[in-house]
Amino acid sequence: MNELIKTNGQFRIFLLYQMFSGLGNGIFSIFMLLSVHLIYENVIYTGIAGFLMSAPLIFSFAVGPIVDRSKKVKIMRITTLLEFGVIALLALTPLLDNLGVMFMFAVILVFSVASMFEAPSGGALLPHIVKEDEILRANSLINMVSLIAGIGLAVMLFSVLDGGNNFQFVFMLSMGFLGGSFLFSLFLRDPGKKTETKKSILQNYRTDLFGVMKFLRKNVLLFLIAADVALSFLGQASYINRPAFIEYHAGAQGYIVLTVVMMAGGLIASSMVTPLGKKFRVSQLLFGFYLLAGISRIIFVLVLPISFYMAIALTIVNAAVLSASTMVGNSLAQKIPPKDMVGRVDTISTSFTAVSVALGALAGGFLGSVVSDVAYIFIAQGAILAAASFYYFLVPAIRKLPKFNDIVRNGDD
Repeated sequence: MNELIKTNGQFRIFLLYQMFSGLGNGIFSIFMLLSVHLIYENVIYTGIAGFLMSAPLIFSFAVGPIVDRSKKVKIMRITTLLEFGVIALLALTPLLDNLGVMFMFAVILVFSVASMFEAPSGGALLPHIVKEDEILRANSLINMVSLIAGIGLAVMLFSVLDGGNNFQFVFMLSMGFLGGSFLFSLFLRDPGKKTETKKSILQNYRTDLFGVMKFLRKNVLLFLIAADVALSFLGQASYINRPAFIEYHAGAQGYIVLTVVMMAGGLIASSMVTPLGKKFRVSQLLFGFYLLAGISRIIFVLVLPISFYMAIALTIVNAAVLSASTMVGNSLAQKIPPKDMVGRVDTISTSFTAVSVALGALAGGFLGSVVSDVAYIFIAQGAILAAASFYYFLVPAIRKLPKFNDIVRNGDD
């Protein structure tokens, strides 16, 4: 991993961009809902804020052709600057005599739409700045650096914030990170195709949109996306009930500890996924990851009321294997399609997953209010994760995938 940093200057800059952008976006996502809740104490307002954060992602498929035919770095600069600008307005709101909840809704919507363009642009740029056999390693390194920074930031915020309501400081911090990511983007170069004219992009839009659908219909990525969509539904349903379940058995501090521990699990995944990717076939990796994720999730539910320390160990295992599986999936989506189609594959996958997540959130709220014990929801999720492991191993198209570095791209630009 160190060799990739030493020998590839553009990746070094991209790594810093992703780290600062991830920190800025993460702070906004975590504290925006909390600020709406604490400032207005209206569950309807909080629900609207959550909806505005996720709803635009359903339409991600529409931005794919634009990302693939445009300069990725240019889109990253524009959207990061837009995110910086709206958070700057939010940070200054107390100085402007609070403009009200509609102003906060507008900020959330603009930020979410900007993120809808920024994220796939970064994902589509990576295959252009690293070698084919370094994609998985690059993703694991980005994940590792971001998590280390995230853990450090979490510790700092918990020690600095006064009762969790110093939102002006929090949003100024987010603004600072996004400003840093914009500065790093100025040093990035896009080695892909030359920027096409707006007229050309619009003329080819329909062809590009249906072209990626035709590609996915005959490609192994379709099976991977279908599994991700199915798993996201119950995953989000359990996520909605996770705070109440953990707080009941371990208290609010226990919830914070387990949240930080999950990031530690992600660090372990970042260090192990590259060597494992060289040793095992993709189907073997996914089978092992999801089987272990399912088993660890079920045991966690049973152990948490008895031993908090054992629950911490199981959380690390669960977070590590799920994070590793995510890195493998993301890397495949960057490795398999033609380079000029990576953005469209990313955004179509995001659109379907966003629908599943939204429905899962609604289902989670309903199930949490009607089941006698929310532990059943987590046990069901564990069973589905374990069952998914056999899906990855039994589907012929997935089972035939070789080791990651032996996968051949389906075309090139």
